Amino acid sequence: MKCLLVTTIALITSLMASAFSPYENYLLSDRTTVVGLIAEIGPGKTGDLSTAIEALGTDSARRSLAASGIENVRAFTYKIGEHEWVVLHFLYDGKRDYLQAASAFESACEETAALTELTRSHPRAERLETHWLQMEWITYIRGKNVPGPADSQVMLVTTVRPDKEEDYRTLHQTVWPGVVDQVARSNNRNLSIYLAELDGKLVEFLYLEYVGDAPQADNKMSETDAINHRWWKKTDACQEPLPGVKDIWGPMTPLNP
Repeated sequence: MKCLLVTTIALITSLMASAFSPYENYLLSDRTTVVGLIAEIGPGKTGDLSTAIEALGTDSARRSLAASGIENVRAFTYKIGEHEWVVLHFLYDGKRDYLQAASAFESACEETAALTELTRSHPRAERLETHWLQMEWITYIRGKNVPGPADSQVMLVTTVRPDKEEDYRTLHQTVWPGVVDQVARSNNRNLSIYLAELDGKLVEFLYLEYVGDAPQADNKMSETDAINHRWWKKTDACQEPLPGVKDIWGPMTPLNP
């Protein structure tokens, strides 16, 4: 009985040390995290911004970013209403404070600091005392677990219907195993979804890397998967495309190759 009591206490203590949220449990795991930052592009600054993003690829900038726990910075743009936005996505050292990722990026080097001169802060970022808004990270699927650079990276954008926000969040806290499996089978990895309030809309951004060598065949496999179809029927009902977009998702414009 004494042994059982000790075991029970140890189990309760272990559970108390863990978070109930899958998101927080991931942050506590010390594994690499992913970050989505967003800011508004200043008027007439898109060309200058593209040049500034290219400068992040220099050896010196990459070394400085790595020293700040940041790797694989990708940049994408999209215009919503009268405002054009730039989204940055990168890997972040999981042993560092996740909520400091925006500050870490801003102070990493001269090249990252220069981006603040070409962009405007989201109002929520100003309240958080950062220039870039670190978007709410609601889903992550590792997918194909292989090292090395990706063959391609994309970021897509849509909106979540206000009356379906709770349903959409719940779905992505409990992603179906078959959906997770299919991400890997189709040679995709690092699927990440972020939310941000922009121009009165709850805007959703999805980042995805492809690491295979037969994209058309892999895409067809994903599109014809029965579990995916049932999943998309649930998620599509929660989403509304941005104006001018035919399907649910609209592709963002990449700023670095």
